Amino acid sequence: MLASSERDTRVDEYNPRVITLARPEHHYCYLTDDAGDWLATNDGESLHVQGHVDDAAIWDVADDGFMHVATGLRLLAETTALGGATGLRLNGSDVSADGSTNSGTVPGTFHIGHGPERLPSEYLATLQKEGWVSLTCVLSPRVVDGLQRVGCVDAYADREPVRQPPLAQDPAVTTVTTEPVSLMLCREYMHTRDIRLGHSPGITALGRDDGKREVQGWHNDFPYLWGTGDRIPVPSGDLVLGMQRNVCVSDFTKDNGATLFKLGSHASNAPPPREWGISNNTYRKGHRAKFGLPYAGPDADVVEAPAGTIVLYDARTWHRAGMNQTDKKRGAIIQAIIPGFIVPFMDTSGTYKAFLESDAHQQVTERERKEIEKLMIHKIAGPAGLFAIGIDRELTERVRQQAAASRSVY
Repeated sequence: MLASSERDTRVDEYNPRVITLARPEHHYCYLTDDAGDWLATNDGESLHVQGHVDDAAIWDVADDGFMHVATGLRLLAETTALGGATGLRLNGSDVSADGSTNSGTVPGTFHIGHGPERLPSEYLATLQKEGWVSLTCVLSPRVVDGLQRVGCVDAYADREPVRQPPLAQDPAVTTVTTEPVSLMLCREYMHTRDIRLGHSPGITALGRDDGKREVQGWHNDFPYLWGTGDRIPVPSGDLVLGMQRNVCVSDFTKDNGATLFKLGSHASNAPPPREWGISNNTYRKGHRAKFGLPYAGPDADVVEAPAGTIVLYDARTWHRAGMNQTDKKRGAIIQAIIPGFIVPFMDTSGTYKAFLESDAHQQVTERERKEIEKLMIHKIAGPAGLFAIGIDRELTERVRQQAAASRSVY
């Protein structure tokens, strides 16, 4: 419990270091086939189609077509309009749907999509050095609009929430969940191709703080949960067991509850200090009235970012939710991404099955359907074959009864 001297230095202090991310003036683009795979080149001479995004899949508008950012390869196009579809030509030959330019091939149609402002390799270098990175406005305005509608925020603040998993409501939720650059960064940073969602996608709408209710304290995210349960022993070593992906559905500002961080704290491999106000303590009834708010002084960081931004960070980073001091709800998607060998935080099977039965499933690309299945179906493989893991309701009721009858589940 906090000493009175500690309490006095923290009460009403809210002056973290503010990092403001400007809306980019320019974005690169993607060229995708009808299935949603990306046109790419590794050597700057030949083309191919691939199922992931790296530097090979990043293009820019140039003259009468597109230029490959990493190699300078140029393609002629019928149109360069974002959201449009076009045929492409390389060195006088039509580009087919698989990227080949052999004589007599059938010309392919490629869709021009909103891309990142930087090369994926540049984002990765920042993430590996700093433990966090911002993909500023990496989501298209169309996707942001869909997320705001589902979340009932911004222009849709008067809309009544729908009692249906967000994933089944709008294809934008699948698009953000399968956003290719952030997934590539997670796979590279955690050194595994096999990654999963720790819980189903959900959109939160943070309203004005009433000055009384208990607030979230400092913690590390799933699966570590230092400060809220300590699931992973401290320290955990060099193996990265989780990433956190914060999606700014609304603009994030210091005043409307943007997340507070201690950037760089992942490298300490340690939990946040108790004197900062950890979640184990701050969620206890009456804590705020007695001890005030968790730390939010100059040793903390707040990242202000435009809607459509993804802030990706090592799950060991100390952080806590901000407090909304405005009259407008602030929308966000908070997603835990874990290696496939980590038990998920929540069961995702029910949400995924609801998605399969929804119109949204039919409105996304084949590539997005493949990726969302990888992310949401947790599997176990052994001598008897491959199985999907889900909740057994009878056994769940049994362990709940046992837990209720004993102080310890061990």
